[in-house]
Amino acid sequence: MLQTFPVQDLRRISARLHDEFSGLSHRCVERCVSDTWNCVEHLGIAVTPHLVERVAREHLEAMVNSVPPSQLSAVRGHHGPGHGVVPRPR
Repeated sequence: MLQTFPVQDLRRISARLHDEFSGLSHRCVERCVSDTWNCVEHLGIAVTPHLVERVAREHLEAMVNSVPPSQLSAVRGHHGPGHGVVPRPR
């Protein structure tokens, strides 16, 4: 059964995660959050903003950690090593 959800929830989740993963585009983070919500719903699990944020964060961390070393500077931008893509400690 499809669940309705406030768009504000997705926007808040995306904003928080973009702050953590500022080396990724805002659109990339928004897409991840939206896709996560849809996947959880598709699996028949009760969708909550907290669950979506946790799963999306794990996926974004995997995306960042899977970037080959030769491309890290492109992902991190012009700030040099260690800036922009490393998530803040929880």
